[in-house]
Amino acid sequence: MRARAAKGEAVDNKKMRDAMFLVAFGVLLYVGMTHLSVVFDALSKVAQLLLPVLIGAIFAFVLNVPMSGLERMFNQLGDRLGREFPVGPVRLLSLLITLAGIVLAFVGAVALVIPELIESGRTIIPLAQQKIPEWIAFAEESGVDLSGLVKQLSDLESSGAMDAPSFVGSATALAKSTILTAGNMMLGMVIAIYLLLGKHTFSRQALMIAQANLPESVVNKIRFAGNLACETYAKFLSGQFVEAIILSCLMYTTFKLFGLPYAGITAYLTGLCAFVPYVGALLSGAAGVVLTLLANPLQAPVCLVVYLATQFVENQFIYPRVVGGSVGLAPMWALLAALVGGKLFGVIGIVFFIPLASVIYTLVRDDTKMKLARKAA
Repeated sequence: MRARAAKGEAVDNKKMRDAMFLVAFGVLLYVGMTHLSVVFDALSKVAQLLLPVLIGAIFAFVLNVPMSGLERMFNQLGDRLGREFPVGPVRLLSLLITLAGIVLAFVGAVALVIPELIESGRTIIPLAQQKIPEWIAFAEESGVDLSGLVKQLSDLESSGAMDAPSFVGSATALAKSTILTAGNMMLGMVIAIYLLLGKHTFSRQALMIAQANLPESVVNKIRFAGNLACETYAKFLSGQFVEAIILSCLMYTTFKLFGLPYAGITAYLTGLCAFVPYVGALLSGAAGVVLTLLANPLQAPVCLVVYLATQFVENQFIYPRVVGGSVGLAPMWALLAALVGGKLFGVIGIVFFIPLASVIYTLVRDDTKMKLARKAA
């Protein structure tokens, strides 16, 4: 009787805890939904604090792919020589070779792209100054009333909106933002190096803590989710990086073959925007068409056709082989993940949240299928 009473009391206590949890969750959800601005402000502040860690995690995922390949190569070399190389020196040497290769590739890309960007900038500004009055005159001849826009621009110029104090303030804000971004990047790289050098130690310690404090079933689920996240991020980030380089080279080559202007800057923007799904292609394509329109309006349709054809070839034949189905998200979910990530962490958040959404989607999908199978059985 006592055992039965104790068991009933335990069940009642569990029901009470579950009810209290649901009530607390409902209250927090209601407060959050009615104070979304406060919630987003708080999340933004936390995001700024965690941004270097996020950058470091992204760098670590990207660098771990070639680094792991080099580690395997050294281990295979040791097997052929009949000796076993120490793990620590092999890992350090693999990381140094990876960093050196990335630095050399970056310097080479900058040496090729920067002169093209400077030359493009020198020609774009005079062309814009020359073409904009012609477009305004053409619009007025076509019956489009632009008098309000012209008046606003004239008032802005006459009011001295870009006076010295305003310019100095803008320059100061830009300098602070640049320094902050550079600092976050450097700190993120340091964090990535520590993560890569101690990756096995960190994973072993985390597993020991989980096994000591959680049930075995929960530990297995955490390990599955962790392995899924590592695999998804590694495939997405490394594949997207390689795909961006291939797409940039392909876009540059096709623009040069068809004699289109601003091949360098269009290819650079295309590669940069390749990390943003769906929207990135539209932005870089629109920029390329506008730049071509400034230089030669008759070539703008050719630019659009060449750009779309290049994107089609890349999406059909290159992207599936390089990136594959590592993300596996519907366009709506990918855009939602990009919007939330961009709101919290900027461009870095966009890159990070898309594979995160893929991991969450996969876990929820598998859990739903398992529950439906249980109900059907």
